[in-house]
Amino acid sequence: MVDWFRRRGGKKGAEQDDPVREEQADAWQASQAGPEGSRPAETFDAGEETASHLVDRTPQEEGPVEAFSEAGIREALKDVRDPEIGRDLISLNMVRTVEIEGGSVTVGVALTTAGCPMKHRIITDIQDRLKEIEGVNEVEVDFGVMTDEDRQNLLTSLHGGPSELAPAFKDESRTRIIAVVSGKGGVGKSTVAVNLASALDRAGHSVEVLDADVHGSSIPVMLGSLEKPNVVGGVIFPIESPQGLKFISMGNFVDQGQAIIWRAPIVNKALTQLMRDVYWDEPDFIIVDMPPGTGDVALTVAQMIPKAEALVVTTPQADAARVAVKAGKMAVQAHLKLSGVVENMSYVECPDCGKEMKIFGGDGGNQVSGELGTEVLGRIPILPDPSGEPGNSIFETDSLPARAFDEIAASLARARSRKRIKVV
Repeated sequence: MVDWFRRRGGKKGAEQDDPVREEQADAWQASQAGPEGSRPAETFDAGEETASHLVDRTPQEEGPVEAFSEAGIREALKDVRDPEIGRDLISLNMVRTVEIEGGSVTVGVALTTAGCPMKHRIITDIQDRLKEIEGVNEVEVDFGVMTDEDRQNLLTSLHGGPSELAPAFKDESRTRIIAVVSGKGGVGKSTVAVNLASALDRAGHSVEVLDADVHGSSIPVMLGSLEKPNVVGGVIFPIESPQGLKFISMGNFVDQGQAIIWRAPIVNKALTQLMRDVYWDEPDFIIVDMPPGTGDVALTVAQMIPKAEALVVTTPQADAARVAVKAGKMAVQAHLKLSGVVENMSYVECPDCGKEMKIFGGDGGNQVSGELGTEVLGRIPILPDPSGEPGNSIFETDSLPARAFDEIAASLARARSRKRIKVV
């Protein structure tokens, strides 16, 4: 150490040849020597280093990744999601190569299956994201196909084993399951299901729809999506509708207009497969459009998804309210929790004076909520669809029904399930 201080020569004035400083230094060095004849303690040779280097040896943090580089391209691709799976391409290990030549970037993507119906969507999303990077002029996407081993590893990580219930339906999942039930058909249960899903989506929640009304599946027509789902390695991927809602229905597995003539055991097996074999990406909500009445399907859902909540749909008429109460009590007996009641077709707004006209009379919503010990979350006015075309079942955002559904969605999002009632 003394030698290092002495080597710090070149200073002006008295500090350079101060005899007092040299005498103090010699005394310090003598004090470090061992017994007579032994070697003095080794001194630290700092070479030409400065004092600041001796004090601070902490490694400096690396700077940010350069955007126009392979690492930067891969970082940007974390913003691009697979449309079916809903996760980014990097975490799914779908991006296999990134090549940069001048202002051109070529991305190699491994698809789960060669016949992936979302190829064009993936190309567009990759191009749009990478062209945001300064210096990128052209983007090309080369597609390949995963090996059987890669595909199986991916599906296992996403879905678990083939006999397991999808993670979204398990008790530990954050996903809330809302089963839309009714005592009879014709009360607009499916209309409530799809419009509630749309309202939750507008509010910023992730939501998917399960059409459990196997015999009367109407969700595909209501959303205007009649194509068959993509199946990879035994895992079924939900269909995305033009409105951006993901759903699955038995109506997409059969030809349009074909009747499903199944007995209860086969229906229950089909529903079980939809809850096990479909890739549900653990959204905030899964809306289940239940079949009307108090049949086996409700029991199957209750057994497999004990955390599900029942949303009871009725109309104002007393007869509809009576059977809706039965559906609600059956749901409670099947250990489903109650979220509330929706009164559909509640009134019509007079086009001239703006007053509410209760053309069906009655007060079904209050009657049902009173007997079930819950509350009416909303009353949906009648707004007929003049076109009757597929895909027009979701109300316009600024319409009266849409605003009513927005209030229902907000109520559901604010509160967890209501207290169960005691059935005697």
